Formats: sequence, structure tokens, C-alpha cells
Amino acid sequence: MDTTLDDGHEELGRIARQLFEARCPLTTVRQLEQDDVGYLPSLWDEMAGLDWLSLTYPEALGGSGGTLVDLTVIYQELGRALVPSPHLASAVIAGEALVGEDSGRHHDLVASMVAGRTIVVPALMEAGADFGPDAVTLPVRDMPAGYEIDGTKILVPYAHVATRLLVAARTQAGPDGTTLLLVDPAADGVAVTPMPNIGDVPLFAVTFDRVQVSPEDVVGEVGQGWSLLGPALDRATVLRCAEMVGAGKRLLELSVEYALQRKQFGQPIGQFQAVQFLCTDIAIDTHLSELLCHQAAWRLDNGLPARRQVSLAKAQASRAIQRIVHRAHEVHAGVAFMVETDVQLYTRRAKHWEFDLGDARYHDDVIAAGLEA
Repeated sequence: MDTTLDDGHEELGRIARQLFEARCPLTTVRQLEQDDVGYLPSLWDEMAGLDWLSLTYPEALGGSGGTLVDLTVIYQELGRALVPSPHLASAVIAGEALVGEDSGRHHDLVASMVAGRTIVVPALMEAGADFGPDAVTLPVRDMPAGYEIDGTKILVPYAHVATRLLVAARTQAGPDGTTLLLVDPAADGVAVTPMPNIGDVPLFAVTFDRVQVSPEDVVGEVGQGWSLLGPALDRATVLRCAEMVGAGKRLLELSVEYALQRKQFGQPIGQFQAVQFLCTDIAIDTHLSELLCHQAAWRLDNGLPARRQVSLAKAQASRAIQRIVHRAHEVHAGVAFMVETDVQLYTRRAKHWEFDLGDARYHDDVIAAGLEA
């Protein structure tokens, strides 16, 4: 496995950093936390123009045929800048599931997503807040003209701006037994309600009251939804890890800068070993998370089994990001808790990242199950 980034990756990272710093500085991030839309449509259009909404899609579907490693470079910069964006939800989870569909029934929808005109977000989580195919229990009833769904999905990202929801529902018993359905959030019987959260991420509860879905809105095969959704979620999990790596790198920079500026007992606090140890811990955790992230991305790009590596990366990153923000707070002391400072922005977002796409305990179980097998 080669985890070395080439010159093309370095250039891609440089372009992404310049774009995000110019379009979405932390002052804008703060404003967007209170904004009804919650992201920058103008930046979304620019990302579409750069082909970043379809970077890993096949060229036959309007994509660039790029790799997941390419996308991890962009996601490190998204995490570094804390850019709020529906990219992971729409371009990665929903998009990759739609791209993987053999029938080609929804290629027009994919083309609209690639152009940035359409946002499709996954509605996966339910009241138990568990993760994985077994956690999908939303019932689907067969109807003369299609299907009917009743129930509630929670923690649905960017549901308020979505053109379609990609809903995972239970149609059969068994290890999969899930079906993916495209639902219009403006359809009769659909209610979208904001869910306040510590990270101020645009998350929503979506309630379905006898919502009718036509057979044409089934994605893939009935009862085999996880065969499309699972690989898409693996890729999204790796990218979430890359986002945490980018945040860790920025927190290391902020902590070192503060340690060099803040003086105590007549000298910068960075000269004290206790503070140096804290910064070193941030660097070690970030570096290990990056290595595991690249390992998982590389294996996925090369068509190798990667379920264990994806879970290793997410279990490490979920735990590491909490240690990282804790160390950054120790370096900054009480000032980091003030809303005027930047560290608290990363701290609040890190709590969302820790649990999103499966927490460390979930991924520990996946690793253990693989060892037993």
C-alpha cells in the first residue's frame, strides 16, 4: 500500500484550501450556523463547475473517473475550514448509491445532481439511532399503484433543501431486506422538522404519513437496498475520517500558534514540556487517523476487501477527534470555551462527526465480527 500523495494531490489540496478560505472563512461558517439554508449555494455551484460533485463517478455518467483518495484530499480541506456542505449526503451517499444502480433508471437524476441542480439526501436513521441494515425498520406496504410508507426518520442532513430523499425502508426480513425509495420532501404526508444539535449541523426529522411511492422511484432491487447503500456508506465513512484529519491538522496549528504567543512566568507556554506533550498528542492522533484513512481509501480504490479497514479508520478517528479537541482546549485553557474563539467551533462539530456513520463502538463490533469470521 502506498499512502504517499503525488504532486496532483498536492495541487488539488492547494486549490481546495484557497477556494474554501476565500469563499467560506470561519466568519461565514458562524453566520451559516444561524442561516435558514445552512450552506452556500454559490460555493455548491463552484464545486459543480470543478467537477467535485462527481469526482469519483464514471465518465459515462458525467463524472471524472477520479479516485476516493482524490476526494479525501478535498475532504481534509473541508474539515480544516469547517465548510458546511451537503456534499457528503448528496454527492457521496445518495449519488454513489444511484450510480451503482444497474438498471440506469435514474441516470437523468444523477445528471441533474452532477450539474448541481438537484440535491438528494439519505434518510437512514430511526428513533433507536442505531447504524447498519438491522437498524432499518421503517415499514413499507404494497399498494395497487406502488408502495406506502409510514414512520419517521431522524438526523436527516439538509432535508430542507433536498429535491429528493433517498429513504431506506424495511420490505423483507433477513440480512438485507431493505429497499431504497426516492421520495419528494414536498409530497403530501411528508413533514420536515429541524433537529437542534450541538454542532449546529442542518439535521432534520422527516415524518411520513401514508406517503405514496411509485414503483419507478425504487432504487435498485426491492429487498436489496443495502447492496447499493453499504458501499456508498463505506466511502462516505472514509471521507468523514478525512474531514476529521483536516480538522485535527488545523487544531494543531491553532494550538502551536497559541502556545508561542501566550506567555506565562515570563516565557511562551510552548516552552513548557507539558504543553509540548499536548501538541505532540494532537499530531500523533491526527497522523495515525490519516494513515488509516488513506489505507481504507486505497483499498476501496483498488477493489480490495476494505470493510475492516473502513471500521479501523472510523473507530480511530471518532476517538481521536475527541482527544484532539480536548488537548487543544488544554493548551488554550478557558479561552477556548468562549464563543468568540475558533476552537469551540471544531469542538462542537467534532461531537457530530464522532457519532455520524457509526460510532467507535459500532465499528469495534464490525472489526470483531471480521476477526471471528
